[in-house]
Amino acid sequence: MIPRMGGPLLFAESVGSVVAGLPLQRLLLVAAALLAVGTLLVVSRPTARLTDPLTDRFVAGLPWGTLLVSGLLVGIFYLVQDGLSTPTNPVVLPFRAWSYFDPVGMLFAGFTHAHIGHLTGNLLGTLAFGSLAEYWFGHHVDRRVETPLQAVWTHPVARAVVIFPAVTILVGTVGTMVALGPVIGFSTAVFAFAGFALVRYPLATIVVGVGQGVLGRLVDALQTPQQVAVAEATYSTPWWASVAVQGHMIGLLIGVLLGLAVLRLRDESPPPALHVWTGVLLFVVSRSLWAIYWYRGNETYVLYRAVGLALVFVLAAILTVSILARHRPLFPARGGDGGWLAEALGSITGREVGLLLVVGVAALVAGPAIPVNLTTADDAALPGDPIEIEGYEVTYGENVPNGQLSVLPGELAGETTQLNTSGVIVRNTDRHIWSTAVPTGELAANGGSNVRIGGLGWDETVRVDRTSWQAVGGGSAYRVSLAHANTSRPVFASGPATAEPVVAGHSVSINATDEGFELGVAPVETGTTENATDADTASDSQNATETDSENATRPENATDDGSEPIVLTNVPNESVRVDGVDLPAPGESVTVGPIRFVNREDRLFAVHEGTVVRVAAKA
Repeated sequence: MIPRMGGPLLFAESVGSVVAGLPLQRLLLVAAALLAVGTLLVVSRPTARLTDPLTDRFVAGLPWGTLLVSGLLVGIFYLVQDGLSTPTNPVVLPFRAWSYFDPVGMLFAGFTHAHIGHLTGNLLGTLAFGSLAEYWFGHHVDRRVETPLQAVWTHPVARAVVIFPAVTILVGTVGTMVALGPVIGFSTAVFAFAGFALVRYPLATIVVGVGQGVLGRLVDALQTPQQVAVAEATYSTPWWASVAVQGHMIGLLIGVLLGLAVLRLRDESPPPALHVWTGVLLFVVSRSLWAIYWYRGNETYVLYRAVGLALVFVLAAILTVSILARHRPLFPARGGDGGWLAEALGSITGREVGLLLVVGVAALVAGPAIPVNLTTADDAALPGDPIEIEGYEVTYGENVPNGQLSVLPGELAGETTQLNTSGVIVRNTDRHIWSTAVPTGELAANGGSNVRIGGLGWDETVRVDRTSWQAVGGGSAYRVSLAHANTSRPVFASGPATAEPVVAGHSVSINATDEGFELGVAPVETGTTENATDADTASDSQNATETDSENATRPENATDDGSEPIVLTNVPNESVRVDGVDLPAPGESVTVGPIRFVNREDRLFAVHEGTVVRVAAKA
């Protein structure tokens, strides 16, 4: 007897649905946040203690440069990348930094983003670290003006809305130029903000970083005040494989170099040594600059955790020395004629050594990016029958040479650039784009994907679909098709997959072709075989395998632990070999030799005499 839903249970469920649909939780969150801010204002009376430092440094107490840059990022995402129509899947491919020979990608990559979450994260980082960097930069400068250029440089409004945003855009562009691979995103500039602030406010930078996390949780809670999660298998790459560590490091070093320049020009005293060392170390570790990895092709990655962590400890030491170094000779002259070497060494100051160390590290980090960014896309023939749109070619392939990395041969520490890749391939030789837009694993997990291509002012979407049949106890047979402008074409077929069960002495296979899926049966040799009806299929069988028939297929051993092959006896003499039979549609059946195949709700059953066993299912 099935209990009826009703009474208090139904009422509680209805109330829960109504509450979830109302903004009550958002209102509660906003009220609690305002309460916390109000408490701060009350206990900080007079409030001038909070506002005076801001008005002393900012025009009207606001970081206008940071706000303008944030608005620029939002405008590019929604207008240039068409984020308005699909915020989770904007136009990305043409705006990555593919090559120095593609100026559009190089100029836009530092200010475009892969999706709305990427944009949100960098906006929060910009508001947090950018505001602190702009606070030190300052809008109000106490300096004598002697030339028109100095008048512009010291004018508060010019510093707020022109100079700071212009320097930020320049840093973002330069950072992209020396970043490794087809990067995208404003994070290089965000790390430059942080590096700049670390020079003067190391501990405040850490606090601001924590504040960014609080802002992120607040945004998440406002967007999704209540979430229901279900445990399920999903496709995911390692989190560190999506982090542009080299680009982040470049941004940090650019920011530190700019901070050192301001610190020296203003002749300000550096923070205490413990503050600098603690702030730098906590930042580089918490921001995962230790996550050095390499891509081995075909969705395989290797993380050098120990080496990466060792390197960031060394980096923390170098940055600490460069910030705290004094302006006095490291080897003061001791009198006498020591020659030109002694004279040269005697003039070197600690600040110069510290600066050289940072510049040297920056050169080591940026150096590998230059030859990589000088590469062009491989123009070898692509697999399948690509769809061609305005210079773009879209297709699918497996175990094909990576047309972006493989054009630059090299090997280091057992890793090589000669890699193979599998998935949806997008190429544009005019723009020097070669990308595995959707890896095979992701396509298999999701069943399909939309690939957006385009350029400034235009974009097109190519639909990719993967249809698959999973053979019981065996592999899967699948085909990939592309669709665009109301036309569809197959571009890949995997070939056959053989099911484990043996029915009437025959093996069963599903074959993927350009036209669809086909059935095949083949006689199994008498003697030994590794195929047998598995207990896994019993749950989908309508009848058990007959054991009282002369012609039944029987294993000699009652149980199988997988260590010994199963011996088939009494195999019927009616053996056939048939290929190329179309898979029956749902609700229909087809007879192949002695076996009838029934498609029941995309589950394929093999029927022979009194035996019904599932041999495949649509994945």
